[in-house]
Amino acid sequence: MQKWKLVLEACRDDTLSMMIRRPGPTARLLLITASLLGIAAGAVMVARGFLPTRTLAPAPAAPVIAFEPATLEMGELTADAPKTVAVTLRNISGRTLRITAAIANCGCTTSTFPPDPIPAGGTAEALVTVKAPTTQDESLMKSVTFLVDGANPVSLTVLGHVMKAAPGAVAPPATVDSVEELALSDRPTVSPPNAPTTKPATPVAPATPHAPPQPITFARINPPIQPGARVSFPSLASWVKGTPITSFAPGKVYVFEFFSTSCSHCKEFAELVTRLARTYGAQGAEFIAITDEEAPIVKAWLAQPGKLNEVPYSVVSDPDRSAMITLQNGTFRNFNPRFFVIKNGIVQWFGHPKEAEEPIAKVVAGTWDPETVRAAAITDSTVSRGKDLLDRVARDCDKTGDWTPMFAALDAVRAVIPERAGQYDAQRFVIMIGLGDMPDAGYEFGRRIAKEYAQDMPTTRSLARAILNSPYAKRRDVDFAMELAVTADTLAKGEDARAADTLGLAWFSKGNREKAIENAERAVKLEKDQKIREQYEQSLQKFRTGTPGPEPTKPRPVPAAAAPTAAPAPPNPG
Repeated sequence: MQKWKLVLEACRDDTLSMMIRRPGPTARLLLITASLLGIAAGAVMVARGFLPTRTLAPAPAAPVIAFEPATLEMGELTADAPKTVAVTLRNISGRTLRITAAIANCGCTTSTFPPDPIPAGGTAEALVTVKAPTTQDESLMKSVTFLVDGANPVSLTVLGHVMKAAPGAVAPPATVDSVEELALSDRPTVSPPNAPTTKPATPVAPATPHAPPQPITFARINPPIQPGARVSFPSLASWVKGTPITSFAPGKVYVFEFFSTSCSHCKEFAELVTRLARTYGAQGAEFIAITDEEAPIVKAWLAQPGKLNEVPYSVVSDPDRSAMITLQNGTFRNFNPRFFVIKNGIVQWFGHPKEAEEPIAKVVAGTWDPETVRAAAITDSTVSRGKDLLDRVARDCDKTGDWTPMFAALDAVRAVIPERAGQYDAQRFVIMIGLGDMPDAGYEFGRRIAKEYAQDMPTTRSLARAILNSPYAKRRDVDFAMELAVTADTLAKGEDARAADTLGLAWFSKGNREKAIENAERAVKLEKDQKIREQYEQSLQKFRTGTPGPEPTKPRPVPAAAAPTAAPAPPNPG
């Protein structure tokens, strides 16, 4: 699955920049949406009849899944190097269960979940992947919550010991992760060698012959949690800091932050959260930070020198994840840290703290209308569900080497999300010229959609990036890529950092170092996000010191099912 990651990394755009980056090695092809880091939460809440204007009810209690091992020990982890470990999920209920999503409490952790129902007494496998950032503490503790249709969610604790990479250490070899990250991202990444793909559910009795393949279908299901949805105040277990609250006060604005004390992404934005809490808390907003960690862990975190001054808001330990079930799971998306802004029991906005200031300010001022962002939120949730379908199909394509089912899946998702058609067409293109092994038809398709999206800057830019940087492209039509890159930069009026960086790569591929450096420097100046700017600086350094020319093409990875087995060891003569 990791090799697919490089394909998506080859051409990233704005809509795809939110794609969840799942370094798990089970599927070579697809986490297909932009974005964030999210995993589809499934249709379980909708199936229970939740509507945007209804108050959500708690999920029924009763443990139905047991983990083997009960706690997943990842062992030693190298910073910035993904590691994947399998866990067995055993159905301990008396009926068949379907798991609809796997949601981690931190962006560095992802998990697959069984695509098939698990029969009573049966087992299935999930692959949990952790990519600990360099800012992660030495001791790592995360959790993954599995949503079960018609039953209470179950959570798995993930532990590990993070080792910092030695200076100058060589990164592990690049492998395919997902079509989305491989094909539609701006920058390549590296991941560890492939781990075994997710195993299907294991029945108690001998398996019956498989039925003929079913047509791939996908339907739009609106998430129960969206801007404008009415929700009840979450039942919170332990208020470690602040005065306990059990209901919404009329007219008061509440900002719930979901975080983890050990989450490096949360630490990265802690200063911003503190500033927002001080600014809008002074104007009457109530900030409540919620973690699923046990209270003693949270208390120890707050006891760190200076921490109380950094946290001018309430902090709640919620190990049973009731708040996450009430709010986060119903979005069908997974992102961390995340804010939920609620007034009069109605969700006004939710999203990443870095995008929260304008919504919070307007909600506090009484000028915010949640209807203005509802359609976009629903689309993002649908994209996350589409990503999940595509990821499952990708795992099968990875094993067989036949990507035809992926094209059918892309068609099914594209038909339901026409507003994002460009990103799915770009993904089809990158598969065709790469792992699909059909470059002639791929470039014919690419030129056709280039005309169709001639005024669509993100798609045009993504097509250019796919040609220039997709690691498995059978051939690179650099002239075509240059046309696309120039078009994208022109449409952006020279003000989009990604378009500038892509144009720089096009000039470098054409052998013009001076033009490559000129555009890369412009990308660095335009980019506001520090992490992305650092990556553009790396590209700039490459253009300054590397040998100009097209990126080399990697050999097509051997499908997992056809991978050769190791020869038996010779007998020991002793």
